[in-house]
Amino acid sequence: MSRPAPLAPHFPLAWIAACALALSAVPARAAPVERIHELALQEKAPLLDTLRDLVNIESGSKDAEGLARLAALIGERLTRLGGKVEIVEPTDIYRMDDTPPKPGAMAHAEFKGTGSRKIMLIAHMDTVYLPGMLKDQPFRIDGERAYGLAVADDKQGVALILHTVAMLQTLKFRDYGTLTVLINGDEEISSPGSRSTITRMAGEQDAVFSYEGGGEDGRLRLATSGIGAGT
Repeated sequence: MSRPAPLAPHFPLAWIAACALALSAVPARAAPVERIHELALQEKAPLLDTLRDLVNIESGSKDAEGLARLAALIGERLTRLGGKVEIVEPTDIYRMDDTPPKPGAMAHAEFKGTGSRKIMLIAHMDTVYLPGMLKDQPFRIDGERAYGLAVADDKQGVALILHTVAMLQTLKFRDYGTLTVLINGDEEISSPGSRSTITRMAGEQDAVFSYEGGGEDGRLRLATSGIGAGT
């Protein structure tokens, strides 16, 4: 949604620290918090640039062109980070009243490590806004807050994943078997085209981290849910 997201350095740090701890086969081998904090500060400006780039592409759940452009951008960024990337078109579609003929594709990347644990990071690129709203509500930074369409739900999540992977690479942290990234394009309409893929891939993991916005307190949430329908 369009509510502002705080830019405090601890915002990405909480997620990055959680990922580093989860990825570590031996907790004592996780990167020191001081080093993570230092890297988080260095990544703050690049992360905001990424967030701006993501927000500047309108990507409503039924905007096939916008979603394709955004999936390509995310795929290019993941490729640049060294991932084996593919754009996955949905095939097993759970159709509901508002399901478009062709739900948005998924950006999928896999990174090989030297450990054994399988970790998955997920977020979504689709939004609830009507085409054309971007011109009246462009991305902007005002003090310690960033404003823009879907800045908190969920383009910050996509940006955080990209920069978490970048930080793990800077740390030379590869103590995982596989690190999987999956960004879907139909979450706001109940994931009709991606739910089977997410379920299948998630079932193969040791841990799955969702980068959906969880509020302004920065706490890690273990479970959230909610869906509604009306006639």
